[in-house]
Amino acid sequence: MTAPSWLRSEPARADASRALAGPQAPPWHVLLVDDAPEIHEVTRLVLADAAFSGRPIELASALSAAEARAYLAAHPGTALILLDVVMEADDAGLELVRHIRDTLEDRDVQIILRTGQPGMAPERDVITRYEINGYFLKTELTAQKLTSIVVTGLRTYETIKALRCAQTLAAAPAINDTDGPIDREHERAIRADLEAALHDDTWRVQALPQIDLASNALRGIEMQSAWPTKVGALSPEQIAALTDDAALLQSLDQAMLRRACAIARDCRDSGNTPAPRVSMPLLSKHLTDEQLIAMVKTSLADANLHGDALDLQFSGALLGARRLAARALQALDVSITLVDFGLERISLFDLQALRPNRIRIHSKFVKDVTHQSECAVVARAIIALAHTLGLSAIADGVPDSDVLQFFRWEGCDIGQGDALGAPRVV
Repeated sequence: MTAPSWLRSEPARADASRALAGPQAPPWHVLLVDDAPEIHEVTRLVLADAAFSGRPIELASALSAAEARAYLAAHPGTALILLDVVMEADDAGLELVRHIRDTLEDRDVQIILRTGQPGMAPERDVITRYEINGYFLKTELTAQKLTSIVVTGLRTYETIKALRCAQTLAAAPAINDTDGPIDREHERAIRADLEAALHDDTWRVQALPQIDLASNALRGIEMQSAWPTKVGALSPEQIAALTDDAALLQSLDQAMLRRACAIARDCRDSGNTPAPRVSMPLLSKHLTDEQLIAMVKTSLADANLHGDALDLQFSGALLGARRLAARALQALDVSITLVDFGLERISLFDLQALRPNRIRIHSKFVKDVTHQSECAVVARAIIALAHTLGLSAIADGVPDSDVLQFFRWEGCDIGQGDALGAPRVV
């Protein structure tokens, strides 16, 4: 029996490339599925010396959809498939797509359809009905375009895998790390402390500068508030984890909005040009879209400010629930930041639908970026994803000059942390 084509020996050049790459640079697995041997020869020549992100490209060949199924069963980490439509059957390629997405349940591998017979698989119909990542005619694939398609596919795959890695590695911080019942008496005591701090105006605010990493200009100020309680000063995120009291959270949001607008007004009146946006978190889960819009509009009007003075920080869940309000606020030039990206399970489709203006990279993936390769991959992936969607990326908690240089080199838009300026009490 003839061995499958993907088990047959590869040119010595591929072996040499793999040897040179070393154990720290595993190859990208790319599978070409086409029943025309000459397509394999040409593609192998074009990609012989190709590499991406410091890793060589290892091209495997399958001459039929059946061979491809066997290969994918043995190589679950395949990153990219260049797939013909018409092989042992007129729809063999399309049936393979269904097998990959539905039977193997692989949503990550990038599938690029290449066809020499577009009439058998019209582009509009295929793009609509099948979960593919690209459609090209073989006649339009020059060597340069083929290389670009492969690199783009690998970049997308790397981004997806890095985000999945981030979601696996990260665990959202929690104040109460017990599985036991909630201490309602303790919760009531904390709520009483928060209400007292709100009434007496004893809560503290620090302003953390947000710096443009290309120009070193001040682009924004993150408002960091601390609310005194008997268990210590609590951040807004900690408060949201401790209580779901709708009235209290709304009151805290209103107080923080008024303070944010006061800081923005002071910046404007002091002659800063352009005046930096003031960024603050939102806690209220129970506000309707109309209530949230009205609350922000009132705070801006009372301070005689336009929307471009303010940035609102949303978790993915809250932004999903308040999507219509976010669109209305963005129409007023208020910007929206999706915070702690990577800690929540947000699909790429959801991210496109949420449409924030900025994505904040959690400090967990920032502080060790020069020492842990996993953090570096996640950070690069989030920056690339943000730019692909036309968003700005913010590195949170930049601790030193080495980390700062990393994010400047990677093209991150904004940074905040000790290396860029300590917070000051306002």
